[in-house]
Amino acid sequence: MKIKSIIATLIFVSANLMSVHTIAEVVPGTTFSINFESANVVGSGRNITMLRVPVTDIDTGQTTLFDVAFKFTFSPDTGLIFEQISSVTPSQPISVANIVPGLYKTQNNACYLLEGPSLLSENRSLYTIRGAGSDASANCRQVDGFTASIISGSATGHPDIGSREIVPNLSETFVYGIVSGSGTFRGAIINNEWQQNEIIGVRQSGDQLIIGLFSEGVDASGIPVDFRDPRESAILTKIIE
Repeated sequence: MKIKSIIATLIFVSANLMSVHTIAEVVPGTTFSINFESANVVGSGRNITMLRVPVTDIDTGQTTLFDVAFKFTFSPDTGLIFEQISSVTPSQPISVANIVPGLYKTQNNACYLLEGPSLLSENRSLYTIRGAGSDASANCRQVDGFTASIISGSATGHPDIGSREIVPNLSETFVYGIVSGSGTFRGAIINNEWQQNEIIGVRQSGDQLIIGLFSEGVDASGIPVDFRDPRESAILTKIIE
């Protein structure tokens, strides 16, 4: 059975049974193990995309990453109903080149300007992101005070977060940075205010910029508490004019 068919079948079963697994699971009748818990989930309308789903051949140990998109419909009687697999494609390699500078907005038209890159060293570049108003575009109707700096390359050795204990556990699928000015994304897509010195991870998916918050709260010394997985995510869409 082809890997794409295996993934599509397992997603179909998961969508209907709504079961939750916290460890890898071998697909019956195959040598493939799928780790949905290691993927990143992005929702848009009635579509859900699972990015970078690890599929491992347990005989060879080889792992391939897939991006899987599927669609739901809704019935007042039964609720959400799985409709179809939209696509199953191999994940593209993560590269800083995938981060596209420009103007982005939330669903409620709060805008953010991603600028850069500025070369810091042979292997690292600096990007900045900040809230933008109507002077940037007529599409921008709300202004947020959010600002952050993002530096390309691995979390290990990162100039801003390299000394933090969580770094060895951070995924290579994000480019990381820190919040320099707190933001709420106008309250439409996150629940909490993102605070100064908290870790963020950024990744590009087509015209969408996904920003994950990897810190939440502070310890007894007032230092942010960091996590290996995003506590919240903001999904911004590039404005094309």
